[in-house]
Amino acid sequence: MKLRLALLLLLAPGLAAAGEYDFDIPGSADSAAPRLELSGNMDARYILVDMRRDSPLYALQYYGQDPAGLLSQYRLDLYLGGDYRSGPLSFRARTYSQYHSEEESDLSLHELYGSLALGDRGSLTAGKRMYSWGKGYAFNPAGFVNPVKDPENPELAQAGLMSFAYQYIRSFSGGPVSNAALDLIAVPSAETLNAQNSEARDTDLAAKLSFLAWDTDLDLMGYASRVNPERVGAGLSRNLGPALEVHGEYARFHNKTRRTVAAGTVVAGETDGEDWLVGLRWLNNWNMTTIAEYYRNGAGLSEGEYGAYSDFLEAAAVSGSSVTAASALSQARSGFGGSNLMRDYLYLKVSMPEPFGWLYFTPSAYVMVNAADGSWLAGLPLSYKPVTNFEFIAWPVFTGGGRGTEFGDRQAAAKLDLWLRFYF
Repeated sequence: MKLRLALLLLLAPGLAAAGEYDFDIPGSADSAAPRLELSGNMDARYILVDMRRDSPLYALQYYGQDPAGLLSQYRLDLYLGGDYRSGPLSFRARTYSQYHSEEESDLSLHELYGSLALGDRGSLTAGKRMYSWGKGYAFNPAGFVNPVKDPENPELAQAGLMSFAYQYIRSFSGGPVSNAALDLIAVPSAETLNAQNSEARDTDLAAKLSFLAWDTDLDLMGYASRVNPERVGAGLSRNLGPALEVHGEYARFHNKTRRTVAAGTVVAGETDGEDWLVGLRWLNNWNMTTIAEYYRNGAGLSEGEYGAYSDFLEAAAVSGSSVTAASALSQARSGFGGSNLMRDYLYLKVSMPEPFGWLYFTPSAYVMVNAADGSWLAGLPLSYKPVTNFEFIAWPVFTGGGRGTEFGDRQAAAKLDLWLRFYF
């Protein structure tokens, strides 16, 4: 509650500043011609998956069935976006559709928000928006308002957050701080009483103060809530040279839900702890970019706790009861979902556009290693753009590790994703 009060005090002057700018919109912005831009892409994806048939998750997913070890999936992904600007007003929409068949299709709204420029320094935003807090590439422990990243595809577009936001930016000269920005965000509660109304006191508040000082990007963040974990954090990024950048993030959380398995039963509790990340990005003389990061997940499972979870899944898979199997699978998805269940991870990615003079071809490779149990996940995305507005992607992924390890227990031992991507 103390953090919530502090953010409310931060929010008050921000709203007051917004009031001061209500009638201070420059005439030059009013005279700008309205502009509408439409964009998007359609991905036709064919996926081959080599299933790990001795995985307990595989046994639960296909309980009572005996599918072949090699499975396939064909689907269409459609991203549509529109941006409209007229004077101080702007509007953005982003939609995502996934189509498997007439019976299996899905449409979601990634972004839908409007912005009002308040002079040259401030802006107000309302709607559903995707934020990008933090300095990390594959992980963002201080990205309190971000969608959770998938380390296999950190650049994947995801759904944003219903929110109201105010931003104030100012530049300085003659001192160590060259510019600063203040972001204040109010997040209405997602927990509703009757699918529409929620309690006003459950509105979350977030704030970020960013500044460039001594050639270092610094962020200070806070997130206050009655129903979600309260968090404070910081992030920094600095260039040590023209081709080397170092970055890091730190977050302290309070009352975060944590699930473990004790005596064959899933137990939920709350914990306090820390998440952090350190990393670097290096561009060498061959035009090859290397990203390396170490991520600490403070609420993750220890090696022993993961072993108990794996035993729980194994017991449900051989129980002989479809009800037990379905219940265990549901608990695994809801309570132990996500890309990083455990505590310590190493991530490395290298990419190099047009190696050896191969025009329009960009290969990259990445590997993520669980530092506790030694299991790993590796991918080799290959992109080829022979003509304008078209891209072909071949993306093999492999997982490895012993029985009872995080990546060794995954259903997919290997996967090949083939994309035909059409832009417009």
